[in-house]
Amino acid sequence: MTSGQRRWMRALAATLAIGTVSPLANAQAYVTDDPAAWASEVAVEYTVSLARAQSQLVDVTATLPNPEGQPLSVRLPTWRPGKYLILDHAGTIVELKARDAAGRVLPVRKTDKATWRVDPVGPGDITVEYVIYANSLNDRTRHADDTHAFLSGSAVFVYTDDSRERPLRVRVEAPEGWEVATGLAPDPTTDGAWLAPDYDVLVDSPLEIGEHQLIGFSVDGTPHDIVIWGQAEADAEKLAADFAAIVRAHRDIFEGPGAPLPYQRYVFLVHSQPGIGGGTEHLNSTIMHTRPQSFTSNSSYAGFLGLVSHEMFHTWNVKRLRPAGLTPYDYQGENYTDLLWVAEGTTSYYDDVTLVRAGLLDPEKYLAQTARTISRERLRPGYAVQSLADSSFDAWIKYNRSTPNDVNTTVSFYTKGLLVSLMLDLEIRGRTDNRVSLDDVMRKLYLEFPLDAGGYTTDDMLAALESLTGTGFEAFFGAYVSGTQTLDLDRAFGFAGLRLVEGERPEGSYLGVSMGGDTVRTVRADGPAFAAGVQVGDTLETVNGDELEDGLDDLLEETKPGKTLTLGLTRRGEPREIRVVTMARPVGSWTLEHVEDPTPLQRAVYETWLGQAWPTPEVPAEDPPVPSDP
Repeated sequence: MTSGQRRWMRALAATLAIGTVSPLANAQAYVTDDPAAWASEVAVEYTVSLARAQSQLVDVTATLPNPEGQPLSVRLPTWRPGKYLILDHAGTIVELKARDAAGRVLPVRKTDKATWRVDPVGPGDITVEYVIYANSLNDRTRHADDTHAFLSGSAVFVYTDDSRERPLRVRVEAPEGWEVATGLAPDPTTDGAWLAPDYDVLVDSPLEIGEHQLIGFSVDGTPHDIVIWGQAEADAEKLAADFAAIVRAHRDIFEGPGAPLPYQRYVFLVHSQPGIGGGTEHLNSTIMHTRPQSFTSNSSYAGFLGLVSHEMFHTWNVKRLRPAGLTPYDYQGENYTDLLWVAEGTTSYYDDVTLVRAGLLDPEKYLAQTARTISRERLRPGYAVQSLADSSFDAWIKYNRSTPNDVNTTVSFYTKGLLVSLMLDLEIRGRTDNRVSLDDVMRKLYLEFPLDAGGYTTDDMLAALESLTGTGFEAFFGAYVSGTQTLDLDRAFGFAGLRLVEGERPEGSYLGVSMGGDTVRTVRADGPAFAAGVQVGDTLETVNGDELEDGLDDLLEETKPGKTLTLGLTRRGEPREIRVVTMARPVGSWTLEHVEDPTPLQRAVYETWLGQAWPTPEVPAEDPPVPSDP
C-alpha cells in the first residue's frame, strides 16, 4: 500500500468515525491531504523542459533521494496502466546521465532494458538527466510538437523502489502561452509546479501542456474540465451538459444518487486529430482520442459519447475496484489477471447502457447496435477456441499482439466481455424477479474491495452474486467465462421481453477469406479456403483462369455453393493454383425485436435495465370519414 493510499485510509477512517458521510458514498473515495502538506514532505523533484518540443524532444531532470549512499537502481516502467502490453518506454530515452549534489558526474550503466545503476560517491540526492523522444501519439504515452506536449507518467518519469511511496513535485518549463492541464494538484508553494503523494498517483495523472480549448462544468459542486487539443468545432454548452449527465449516471451506480464523487476534481483530456481514436482511464482524469468529425457529425458524436462513458465508468471499475493481479502495479513486467473481461468488457457493456439511461442514446438504436455486435461476434471461429478468462490472462501476448489468425483462435475480452456482462445482468434480473441487477453486484464489489484489499477474484465475484441473489452462478461462469459454450442470448433477452431474430441466409458462396485489394488479409477456419491451403499474404491473380474485374466478393455473390473454383495465386513471388469448393454463406445478421405481449415482469426488467419506458405500439391513423353526398 502506497503512502497516498495510507493517507486515504486514515482520512476514510476519520470520516466514518464521525459518521458524516455514508460508507456507500465514500468507501472507495480517494481523499487527499492538503497539497501544502505534500509540499513540505517532497522527496522527489522532476523538472520537465519543453524548449525542444518542436523537435519532439523532452528534457527531464529527476532528483532522487539516496541518504545511505548505496548504488541506486533507476527504473522506467515497461508498460502503462490501461494498456496490457509491454511497450518498453525506455527505448525512446536518447541519453541518460547522473550527477551528485556537488555536481560530480557519476558512473551509470544499464542492468536491464529499463534499469540504470548509478554509483554514488557518498550519501545525498542524485540528479538524473535524460532526454525522451516523444513521438508516440497513438498509444497515448508521450508526444510533443510545436503546439503541445502530452506526457503519461509511466513513459516519462523514472523512479526508484525506495522513493516510489514518497511525495513528489513536477515542475514544467513550457513555451510562453502554453497551459498545463492535469489531474495533479497544483503546488500552492511553487509557481509552475504540481504535486502528487506518491509515484502511483503521478503515473495515473497525465499532463497535457500546450494550446488547448477549456470547457468547465460542475456536477453537484465538483468541478470538471474538458481540455481539447487539436481540431474541434465544439459546442461547449452541449458537451458540458452531456458529460455531466454521463458522470451522474455512473456515480448513481456506484455511490448512489446525489452522493459525493470519489475525487475533488476531474479532467477530460481530449486529442482531436484525424486518424486517431481510443482512450485511457486515469485516477481523476482520462485521455481520449477522437476525430474532428466527432464534433460535427451526429453519428460520430454518439460514438464519442460512448468513449466518454467508457472512460468515466473506469473511474470506479479499474481505478478503484481492481481485479487481483492489478494491485499494486508491477511496473517492470506483466500483471496477470483472468478478469479483464470485467475490467474492460463490463465497462464496455455499461458505456452504452448508461447512455440510454441518461437519455443520450435512443433505446431502439442501442438494441440495433447490440444486434450488430452479436451478428459480428457470433460468426467468429475463435469463440469455440479461447475462453474469456484465457483471453483476459493472455492479453499481453495475444489480444494486444494481433496476428491475421486471431479471428480463428481468440476472442476479445472487450466485446465478448460486453455480451457476457449483458447476459449476466439480465440473468440476475430474471432470477430475482428484478429485485437485483449487475449494478448491485458492481456496487457490492466496489464497497468490499478498496485498493488496499488486494483486488477481487472470480471466487469473490461468485460469492457476491450468491449473496445478492441467493443462487449460484458457477454453471454460468463455467459455460461462458472459463468455457467456450455458445452464448444463450435468447434466454437472456427473453427476461426483458426481447427476442433475437435470425436474418435470411445471404445468396452466393463463401470461401472464408477477406481481401485487401488483391491480397489475402485473413483466412477463416470455418471456410473452405482454410483447409485448401490459401494463406494470408497470397496475391490472387485469377479465378478459373480469368482475371477478376470486380473483385472476389462480387464474384462469390454470383456463384452457387458447391462450385469448384481454381484460384491462381502468387506466394513469395511464385505462382501456384489451389482448387477450392465453395460453400453456402453463413447467416450473417440478427435483429432484436420486442415481444408482442410482454408479461409485467418482462416490462419491468426492460424498463429498469434501460431506464426507459416500454415502447408504445404505433397505432395506425384512422381513415378520414368519407363525405356524404349533398
